[in-house]
This record gives sequence, structure tokens and C-alpha cells, in this order.
Amino acid sequence: MKNVRPLPTMVTGIVIGTIGFLCLAASTNAWVFILGISIFSIGEMTAHPKYYSYVGLVAPADKKAVYMGYAFLYGVIGSLIGSSLGGMLYGSMLKPLAGQPGGPAAARTFWLIFVALNIVAAVGLILYDRKFAADTPETNEKARKIMLGIYVLLLAAGLLFVWSAVFAGPVVSYKTLVQAVIMLLLGAGGTIVSLRKS
Repeated sequence: MKNVRPLPTMVTGIVIGTIGFLCLAASTNAWVFILGISIFSIGEMTAHPKYYSYVGLVAPADKKAVYMGYAFLYGVIGSLIGSSLGGMLYGSMLKPLAGQPGGPAAARTFWLIFVALNIVAAVGLILYDRKFAADTPETNEKARKIMLGIYVLLLAAGLLFVWSAVFAGPVVSYKTLVQAVIMLLLGAGGTIVSLRKS
């Protein structure tokens, strides 16, 4: 894929990963599970390396270092939110039905949620490339507003995680509380910087 442009490569990788999730949703057979994970892994290996190449292409020449720094933010947010939400989904959708007649249907729904997320990611990448990739004052202002919205969502997620860590269970979950504090700091810092630039 080294001679293919980054955006088509990333979208192709996401589509391949989506096919892997569809395999996981299609059957609970162990071999189909192995096939699905293998296909998803190929999609991940196709999409991920071109991500940093794409960031370098869309970054203005004088801001490449800033853009590359922000490029790692997706992993931080994904680790903070994805691990907890994925665990909550597993705990509420699949764990109670393990070995029960409704288990396969719940597993199908669980994997179809990831299919939907992949579709949103692919469409989002294409829309971003069409609407925001050019370095103009108009696109920068639109991007600033969208980032402000993302930072506000991070603040809301942080507050939700504080509630979940402190009040939702019989004991305080310190791991979730640390995640909440990191999200609140990221959201508050990003919001302040975005509002200051307006």
C-alpha cells in the first residue's frame, strides 16, 4: 500500500476491518471468530500506518509538529473511553447471557455496534477530507468549532465517568476516576484554548 494515497488506504482498511466485524456478528463458531479477528487485523494493519502520513499531508508547513502531536490524541481518548465503554457493553449485553439461548443474538448485536462505528469512521474521514483538509481561514474556523464540540463532549464524558466511578457501584472505582480526571483535564484545556482563539 506504500504507493497508494493515504485517504483511500485508510478507508479501505476500515472497510476490511468492518468485514471482520461482520464475520464476528455472523456466527459464534470458533473458526469464524478466528477468521473475523484475522480479517479485522489485516484492516487495522492497512489503515493505521497511513494515518500519520495523512496527518503530515494535511498539516500546514509551519504546524506539522503540532498536528503530529495531536495525531496521538485519538489513542488517548480511545483508551480512556473505549476500554470502559467496551467493558460496560460486554458486562451488560454479553456476560449475563453467556451460555443462555439469547447469547448468540446479543453477540451479534454487540459486533454490529462495532460495524456501525466503523462505517461512521469511514464516512467521517471522507467528509473531513472534503470539508476540512484545505488550510484556509474558513476551514480552520469550522474545525475550531468542531473541536470545541469534541472538547465539550469530553467534559461531559468525564462527568459521566466521575458519576460512574463514585456513585454507580458499591465501591469507588479508582481506575475510572483517574480516566475521568484525564478526560476532564483534556476537555477543559481544549475548551479554554478553543474559546480563547475565537
